[in-house]
Amino acid sequence: MKGQISFELLVTVGVVLAFTIPVLFLMFSMTSVGYEDTAKAQADASARTLADTMNSVYSQGKDAQRSLLLNVPATTENISVVGSEVIVRIKTNSGSFEAVAPTIAKVKGGAQSVGKRSGLFKIIVTNTADGVALSG
Repeated sequence: MKGQISFELLVTVGVVLAFTIPVLFLMFSMTSVGYEDTAKAQADASARTLADTMNSVYSQGKDAQRSLLLNVPATTENISVVGSEVIVRIKTNSGSFEAVAPTIAKVKGGAQSVGKRSGLFKIIVTNTADGVALSG
């Protein structure tokens, strides 16, 4: 009798696991897709915010300066300003995603990079004689 109860318990646990594990995988994959969409939207917003701040400082003239708190996703690979574009590159499951925002500001040296940062951090945007410079 004890052998039959043990066998029935093993079968019951096996059936429960057979239905539970696929549901958990599905739940985790759906959560990952939602996180990627949020990260892409946050990267777009960060690129637009930095570009708008650069445009504002550039239009105010030489020696204008503004501090900016920028919040970028944890999967950020690089933040750079090349030519007339602000680029925030993030890593996704399908490869790299670049959030790009145009700017009218002349960039000091033609290109600048803030580097690999993530989370909330401070950037100082300054208009110099050579163009807009980023630091911080």
